[in-house]
Amino acid sequence: MADTTTEDSYAEHKDTSKEVANALVSDNFDNALDYAEIGLDAFVSDDILKEIPIVKTVVGVVKSGLKVKEIFFTKKILTFLKEFHTGKLPREKFDEFKNDFDTDEKYREKVMEQIMIFNDNFLQIEKSKVFANLFAAHLNGVYGWNDFVNLSYCLNQLNMFGVSLFDDMAEFKTPFRGSIYQDTKELYPLLNNSGTISIWGNHLDITGYGLYIYHYGIKGEVDKNIKEVYPDMFKSEEKMAKEAESSKQQ
Repeated sequence: MADTTTEDSYAEHKDTSKEVANALVSDNFDNALDYAEIGLDAFVSDDILKEIPIVKTVVGVVKSGLKVKEIFFTKKILTFLKEFHTGKLPREKFDEFKNDFDTDEKYREKVMEQIMIFNDNFLQIEKSKVFANLFAAHLNGVYGWNDFVNLSYCLNQLNMFGVSLFDDMAEFKTPFRGSIYQDTKELYPLLNNSGTISIWGNHLDITGYGLYIYHYGIKGEVDKNIKEVYPDMFKSEEKMAKEAESSKQQ
């Protein structure tokens, strides 16, 4: 005999996922509200918010009593959608994505699985914004699907209270490569566990994924080539690669 609670929960998930999918490829998503700044209580008490399809679905279908987790998920997913629809992704890239999303069921399921699971896992609302920008950068051809998923895992482990360190590292003589400073030392563990920085001895480096999260995700520079913004970093990497290749040939 089927567990009716499980069946109801799965049906609720499908309804919510459908509304999120519709909003993801919508041409007229409402960006007027700053969902990240709205209190949780408003999602069940504010008459205007309750008319938003995603909010209406979550509030309306949860039969076992609405929990904080569901309300917070609604807030995160709306924050994600608002950031995604800010126009950073070139229109032609959005249209390509929309066509693939609408016509390829396997692709649609793959995308929705990542969007729903990661937004559900995030404990800090800012991560939903960063996640949206990382997804947009992927759609813009900056990196492939596997790198997008790996970046999402890094983001999930990242403590957003430590990201101010990235701004400090960007001001190093050689951007993102320098020495450890005592006045920011407490921030290092907040980033190190996410695989976004590398520390050995007294030296501090940003990792490749860390740079992508900072540039494309946190700063939201979805349509700006990272090599043009930080040319010195990539020149030094190219130099090291050439030196390594030269040593192999000797």
